[in-house]
Amino acid sequence: MNVFTLGLRVTGTANESDGIIDVIAESLPASDRRIPTKVQLKQKKDHYVGKLLQNLQADETCLAIGPTKPTPDGVLIMQPMLIVTKENFDDLLAINMFMATGGLGPKADEVELEDTTVTNRSLAWQNDEKETSWFKLSAFGELSKQLSELAPGTPTIAVGKVSSSTKDEKTFLNYTVDRILYLPKSTRSAPKKAADPEKGKVAAAALGSIDFSL
Repeated sequence: MNVFTLGLRVTGTANESDGIIDVIAESLPASDRRIPTKVQLKQKKDHYVGKLLQNLQADETCLAIGPTKPTPDGVLIMQPMLIVTKENFDDLLAINMFMATGGLGPKADEVELEDTTVTNRSLAWQNDEKETSWFKLSAFGELSKQLSELAPGTPTIAVGKVSSSTKDEKTFLNYTVDRILYLPKSTRSAPKKAADPEKGKVAAAALGSIDFSL
C-alpha cells in the first residue's frame, strides 16, 4: 500500500484505450542535478479525475496524488485520486484522507447489509508517553472479511476517509477504510494475549511490534 504526492510536468497529450485515460508526465526535479522520473497516469474515462486528465496539455504542471506501482524499466504507474492544476487548486483543500497505524483490537464479526458486508473494528496506537489512541475502523466487502478474520494485535496500516455522525445527541467520528495493509511482526515476539476483550485494550507490546523498516 502506498500513496505518492508528485509534482509533475506533462510531456504529452492524453490517450484513451478501452475506457482508460493514459497521460505521460515526469516528476519536477528539486535541482538540475536530479533526473526526472517518468510517471504514467491512468484513470477511468468517466471518473472525475479521468476527465481532468483529458484536459491536461503538454508542458502543463500539476500535482498528482494516488497509489503507485513501479515497473522494471523505471516508470511509476499512478492511478491518481486527485489531480490539481491552477484551474482547480481549491480541490486540494477538499482532501479527506486519514492514515492510521497500530494493532488491531478484539475480534469483530461481519454484519450483513443489503448488498455487502461491514466490519467495525478498533485499531490502537500508543505514543511515547504510553497514551493510547483508538480508531474504530469500518471496512466493507472484501476488506470487511479481512478485517474480521485477523488476530488481535495484528500490526496494521489503514487508509481511508474520516466523517462524523450524530446519534442520541452525541457526535461520533467514522473512519471508513479504502485501503488496508497488514504488516509482518518484527523479530520481537508479540505477547500471547495481545488483546483483552473484557477491557477492550491491546497490549502495548503488540503495538510496539510493528516494524516500519524497508
